[in-house]
Amino acid sequence: MILAAYSRGRVSLDTKFIRGAMAAVGLGYNNCSKLCPPEIDVACHNGPESCTISGPADKVTEFVAKLTADGVFAKEVPCSNIAYHSRYIAAAVRDPKPRSDRWLSTSVPEEKWNEPRAKLCSAEYLTNNLLSPVHFEETSRLVPSNAVLVEIAPHGLLQAILKRSLPEYCKNIALTKRGHADNAVFLLDAIGQLYIEGFTPRIQALYPKVEFPVSTGTPHLSHHVEWMHSEYW
Repeated sequence: MILAAYSRGRVSLDTKFIRGAMAAVGLGYNNCSKLCPPEIDVACHNGPESCTISGPADKVTEFVAKLTADGVFAKEVPCSNIAYHSRYIAAAVRDPKPRSDRWLSTSVPEEKWNEPRAKLCSAEYLTNNLLSPVHFEETSRLVPSNAVLVEIAPHGLLQAILKRSLPEYCKNIALTKRGHADNAVFLLDAIGQLYIEGFTPRIQALYPKVEFPVSTGTPHLSHHVEWMHSEYW
């Protein structure tokens, strides 16, 4: 997943797109799609009263201003001037390849999961993912009510949407947070939350393998271990 995220970011940088923009809108897909100008796509179906739009920067800015004037919440969101999940980035991915289906798809409606494009990973699946709206509202209904969801991304962008859209007993854990003072600490805290939820992450994968016997110059740790005498009886 991390390599896929890197590849997606790399191709986004290397491909020439129009100057795009995205915006969060306080309307569900059905209502927003009726109001959108033809140049703008509804990129993400976030919930009954929330979606994200994507398109040319000037058109998105104009539409956001109109919605705001009409009393509808609308705010542009950072997207590096790339209109993700829209027709405007079709040039990003070429030479599609097949994949196995091992997750719930949010880029293909459930009734089309048996079609070839829903059974693709790698380039073809990600091409469809980049160009299609995100059917998060529809797919989130299939998530068990006691699920633990781990968001793997450069930033926990979906955390607010997950809290609003999923059952209250679901646990949402982000591995990174933009602007945090120390993301290494944030990651370790997230791993700790997984332990609390009953999982056993293999944290040894985060560190170099220790070869035994260790060299004679390896510092001792014993002097760092002390009894805690904070309570007396």
